[in-house]
Amino acid sequence: MASSYTLEKATVGETLYIKAILDDETATVAMRLGIAEGETIQLASKVPGGPVVIRRGGMEIALGRELCRGIEVQRQEGSIR
Repeated sequence: MASSYTLEKATVGETLYIKAILDDETATVAMRLGIAEGETIQLASKVPGGPVVIRRGGMEIALGRELCRGIEVQRQEGSIR
């Protein structure tokens, strides 16, 4: 079985559709941050060894790498690659 494309694996500049949140704990944390399945986000930056920063609705949110491993995404048309 192929591994899923998660937010942790995404490239800076990509526009991403959140396909699935893979477990209940991740879903709870994501919900508290206002992140849900079905949303479109942009990967703004990655801090080496640190958080992944996403952009959604004019706001930037830093997410820990562990959380990002539990968020399955899909590249959208027009993504920078």
